[in-house]
Amino acid sequence: MKRIISLVLFILLTQPSFANDWFPQIPSEQTPNIEKIPTVPDPTQIPSLFLKSPCDSFVKMTETIKKYKEELLFSGTGLTFSSQTNQPYRGGMFFFTNQDTGSWTLLQAFGDGMACMIMNGKNFNPYTGEQPYGEKQ
Repeated sequence: MKRIISLVLFILLTQPSFANDWFPQIPSEQTPNIEKIPTVPDPTQIPSLFLKSPCDSFVKMTETIKKYKEELLFSGTGLTFSSQTNQPYRGGMFFFTNQDTGSWTLLQAFGDGMACMIMNGKNFNPYTGEQPYGEKQ
C-alpha cells in the first residue's frame, strides 16, 4: 500500500505544470508601471494638529456656554479626523458668541450626544474686510 501511495505521489509531483496555459502571463511590455499606481498616504506622515478638547454631553457643554451668556450664531455639519488613523468623525458644528462681551465658543457635537469644545476665546468681531484668499466677490 505504501508503494502505491508513493508511486501516485511521484507521478503527481513530477507532472509538468499547466498553470501557464490556464493563467497566461502578461508580457513585460504590458506590465503596469507600479510607480504610477497611487498609494494611500501613511496617516503618520500627514501633518496633523494634536488637540486636547474637553468633552461631555451636549447638555453639560452648553451649561458652561450659558454662564458666559453666549448665544448660537451659526451651525453646520462637517468632519474632524483622527490624527493617528485619519478616520473621519462626522458631527455638527455650533458657534456660540456673546456679541456684547466678545466671548465665543466652537463645539462639535456627535450623534451619540457627546460634544467637544474645539476652541473658545474672546474678541469676537464680525469680519468686514477683504477675503483672505484675495478674491473680491
